[in-house]
Order: sequence, then C-alpha cells, then structure tokens
Amino acid sequence: MPPTDGNAAADRGDRLAHHKHDLTGALTTISGRAQLLARRVQRSSTLADDERARMLDGLAAIAAEVTAGVAILNAMSCDGRDDGRAEP
Repeated sequence: MPPTDGNAAADRGDRLAHHKHDLTGALTTISGRAQLLARRVQRSSTLADDERARMLDGLAAIAAEVTAGVAILNAMSCDGRDDGRAEP
C-alpha cells in the first residue's frame, strides 16, 4: 500500500531532521577545528604579523559562514517550510 500524504510528509520531515542533524554536526566540527587552528596561529612565534593577520582573517571568514549556515538550518522546520525561527 503506498504511503498516504500524512505518512509521506512525516517521512520527509524525518529525512529533513536527519539531514539537519548531520549538517549541524559537520558545521560544528568545522567551527571547532577553525577555533583550534586560530589559537595555534595566535600562539605561533614563527609567523610574521601580516601573515598571522591574514590567517586569522581567513579563519574568521570561515567562522562567519559556519554561523550563517547553522542559522539557515535552524530556521528550517522539519516539514520543509521555513518557519522564520533561528535558534541560538
């Protein structure tokens, strides 16, 4: 028996929730690694000041994109519609 509209919507919501969870986990890993790398760059005694600044700027750009990606994921409801809410 084919799924009814209610079951299809529930299946779609489950898949979306699963993908959101996976993507959020990946973004969390990227964010954490960027933070660790930023600390190493800040503490490095072998980097020139301009090189350190460039690297930290690049890492800040990564952090900003991760934050934007998480906000987009949080704004998505499980039924696939944008509910306008962004969780912190």
